Amino acid sequence: MKPEEQLRAQIQTASAPPPETVRDQDKIMLVFAYLGVLALIPLLTVRDSEFVRWHAKNGLTLHIVTAVAFIVLQFLPFVGWFLGCVGILGLIVVTVMAISKALRGERWRIPGISGLADKF
Repeated sequence: MKPEEQLRAQIQTASAPPPETVRDQDKIMLVFAYLGVLALIPLLTVRDSEFVRWHAKNGLTLHIVTAVAFIVLQFLPFVGWFLGCVGILGLIVVTVMAISKALRGERWRIPGISGLADKF
């Protein structure tokens, strides 16, 4: 490995925050956090874990933004249907990625969504 590549790798690993420890009782709540309306369960019941509440806010914001986008897409005849199908596939991928990162103790900032969730 070249010295420039080693330096770049060291900078990337130094800037990444360490993963948080996920308690066993929080695992199911982290899954609920990204399952649409079920995100209200950890948001309203978990008081002792800011990590779970952060993911619940992100998950709820993700699904609210997606629902609004689907409502808007209904007014576009053929293009809206196509974009809706692609959007559903994208939502599934983002949801699976977010759940897996949450269970590993990472806070994944979803582009455009996490900024909105931080305002809550």
